[in-house]
Amino acid sequence: MTPSAILHIGPGAFHRAHQAVYADALIKAGHPEARIRGLCLFPPRIAHSLDAQKGAYHVLLRDGAGQELRRITSMGEVLDEPDQNFLSDPALRLVTMTLTEKGYCHIPGTRRLDPTAIAADLKDPLRPQTGIGWLALGLARRQEAGLPGLTLASCDNIPANGRLLQAVLSEFASQAWPALASWMAQNVTFPVSMVDRIVPRVDEEAARAIGQLAGAPDMLGVAAEPFGQWVLENDFAMPIPPLEKVGVQIVADVRPYEVMKHRILNGAQTAIAHLGALSGFETSFQAASDPVMGPWLARFCAAQAKTLTCPPGESLDAYVRTTLERLRNPHIRHPLVQIGTDSSFKLGQRIVEAAVCHLDGPEAELYALTIAAWMRYNTGRDANGAGIPVSDPLADRFRQINADAGGDAGALVQGFLDLDLFEGQLRHHRAFRDRLVTLCAVLERQSPRDLMMAAETSTAEVER
Repeated sequence: MTPSAILHIGPGAFHRAHQAVYADALIKAGHPEARIRGLCLFPPRIAHSLDAQKGAYHVLLRDGAGQELRRITSMGEVLDEPDQNFLSDPALRLVTMTLTEKGYCHIPGTRRLDPTAIAADLKDPLRPQTGIGWLALGLARRQEAGLPGLTLASCDNIPANGRLLQAVLSEFASQAWPALASWMAQNVTFPVSMVDRIVPRVDEEAARAIGQLAGAPDMLGVAAEPFGQWVLENDFAMPIPPLEKVGVQIVADVRPYEVMKHRILNGAQTAIAHLGALSGFETSFQAASDPVMGPWLARFCAAQAKTLTCPPGESLDAYVRTTLERLRNPHIRHPLVQIGTDSSFKLGQRIVEAAVCHLDGPEAELYALTIAAWMRYNTGRDANGAGIPVSDPLADRFRQINADAGGDAGALVQGFLDLDLFEGQLRHHRAFRDRLVTLCAVLERQSPRDLMMAAETSTAEVER
């Protein structure tokens, strides 16, 4: 069997629908070294399922125009339990990972380690319980073996993900493995990457469709949209498999691509998660396809685009159109409450930073409604008094803000604005704050969709 040049930590559904698909194309183009070894640090464990299916699974790509089933064989093996030498294969060149944002054990909004999250690994670095702890241990063993360095590429949906990984891993190593920190500085690189493909959870309908097309049930099959993108910073410790041959964009600066995605696609998702849920919708497709919310979302995406510098080779107008088409894909029905999970991590870089550019302009109302809906959503109740399942690291803080406000919209808004994610110009802009107070009060009685419809009617009357 050809040695694996790539190891991926966290081979969940997104990896199987994204990085593994690129690797599969590269192997079929004549580069067997792109074979992936997967590593499950935490459940779910999938080694048995991959073995049972002889190293293959399927990806069903579909949208309103059609569908395509691909058989993927790039995952040569999956390890359900790491050992201390999991990074010590001499053939290994590239380590990619999807740890989720919580997996970086950092203080939200910073690149500093969270002492609580990493405490057990600092106490006993030989028996790590986190991804960061395992990476440090694996690198320490690689250093001891006299092997060359590695490229560690985060593939999580986090701004400047490589910079975050480098910062937290270096901070941990300096405390737990002092001899490792200087070796890492000379031998390990942490390129920023931007990955994009919407991969919803496989429901019964999708599982049935995959099984029918594949001819047998597929325990690892995933469904996704046809659109895919992977932008990777050109910063490698040693040569890696030529991913650029299969569409990966290797660039000097990932940030313009990353910000474009976070502002337009992810910003739209975060906006409709809260606006849509408060309006009675259950999925992203329902909200984005609604005759009232859909046009509102198009205006919001256009406003987001105005805050951006266009990346080389891209078109912001085309990206907005593609984003709206993707959100209206009838096969991508992301539950809004799932999209709204951990929103305190996301709102700042997706929406608040852009809102600052529009505080005194005609688009301010778009952002005021979006942020007011986020605040109202995180009180845990909608306009009809129905409960909302708030899942967020700051959920306890949200409950306290709501309790302290005692039903006063002004106190509620001020409580939320005092959060770190609103630090800056927006917090101190009187007119915008007043608009948030008005909207938060109105959203106790009406849904965001009601307000959008009223604004649409008012505009139409003025134009007549």
